[in-house]
Amino acid sequence: MPIKFRCNYCRQFLGISRAQAGGVVDCPTCGRSIRVPLLDGSVQPMQGPELDLDDTHLSRALDELAKLVDAPAQPTVPLKSSSLTDSDDIETDNQIPQPLPEPIPIEVPLPPTPVVVVPPTNASLTGPSENGIAGERGLLAELAALSDGSTPVDFADAKKFEPAPSYTNRRPEASPLKTSLMLLVPFVTGMLTERFVRVFERHGRIEAVSTEVAKKELADNELTGRITFKSKEGESQPDRGARVIVFPQQRTGEVKLSVVGFRPADSAADQLVANAAMKALGGAAATVDDQGGYRLPIEAGSYRMLVLSHFQPRPDGDADPVLDKLLSEYFEKPEDLLGRVQHQFSPLRIKGTGDTWDHSF
Repeated sequence: MPIKFRCNYCRQFLGISRAQAGGVVDCPTCGRSIRVPLLDGSVQPMQGPELDLDDTHLSRALDELAKLVDAPAQPTVPLKSSSLTDSDDIETDNQIPQPLPEPIPIEVPLPPTPVVVVPPTNASLTGPSENGIAGERGLLAELAALSDGSTPVDFADAKKFEPAPSYTNRRPEASPLKTSLMLLVPFVTGMLTERFVRVFERHGRIEAVSTEVAKKELADNELTGRITFKSKEGESQPDRGARVIVFPQQRTGEVKLSVVGFRPADSAADQLVANAAMKALGGAAATVDDQGGYRLPIEAGSYRMLVLSHFQPRPDGDADPVLDKLLSEYFEKPEDLLGRVQHQFSPLRIKGTGDTWDHSF
């Protein structure tokens, strides 16, 4: 029958056999060694650890401890008193008044003496051909005045007070040739001006007519329409971002195109590249705008038209073998073009008179 007793550390009951009474066991809960009591309940004391005096490391450690005990105590130097003495010396030095330093005189340089440049009293702005002699006289008079200290005489100013010559109010005689020229010049100028105005008006009318003709031709060779879809509430909404692709009746060339740019979710840059590629093959492609409209510049003829919706999903099992064959002729991976979106595939006849094609998903 097993004996039960409680661990002294974790207070858990342990079960041992009678043969283990009085021995040492390890507690399975806390892992510590426990002395098992005898059958009468008494516990034998555990023997102390025995020292192995032959152990080299133990003997070295005991020798080091003995050296530390036998070493004489070294006197310590009081640091507090020295620090107080130094601080007292500093405070004593601070209490002694120190003489103020004498200011060092700074020599300020004398300001420079300004040089006064006396401009000439009279500057002649006329050329030497008009007042050459007066200019020479004025210069000689200035030099003489500077040497004698007197005021120079300005001959140019003196010339102003000379009396101006008197002219009689005579009326010039008008010659017949001069009169004829005066009458002919305005007449010729008016004729030339009217001529230029007529030429400019005619040129403007020609440009306006050519612009209208170009617009009319573009409108005639353009396919327009709207692509919409019905929401869950039954309202008609523009199918913004849907792709409209027009294939020619006869396939030209053998190059296979990538489906990137022809799908509704592709980027605008890829869609522009796809539009140019389809135009080079004789077809056209466009993206539906925010109002649901589209424009395709295309010439008159027979085509096949494919519209990929941007919002409406395609139901399962909806396959068209004619469309699959057409897409396999133009694209590398035609199954990636349709994806899971709803589409509309139908023949198209362009008459070149401003055709319109609408569809609602």
